[in-house]
Amino acid sequence: MSEILVLFDEYDKNWSWFMKHYEELVEKFDGEFVAIYQQKVVDHDKNLRSLMKRIRKKYPLSRVLVEFVSKEKLALIL
Repeated sequence: MSEILVLFDEYDKNWSWFMKHYEELVEKFDGEFVAIYQQKVVDHDKNLRSLMKRIRKKYPLSRVLVEFVSKEKLALIL
């Protein structure tokens, strides 16, 4: 399998895991960014820059899903 397909597959698995466990994640990490690697939360922080700085040192960024979790619905302003 090519590297690109491997990355898509890993992203898909992390995204699916994130969606499946969203309610649990909100209970633990409401208002924070979570970093998911191999279908588990490996770090979290309210500050995205701080989180990314730590993640870069430990994991390949192309294989980590970082998402914001919140009990409140977010509205996009376009």
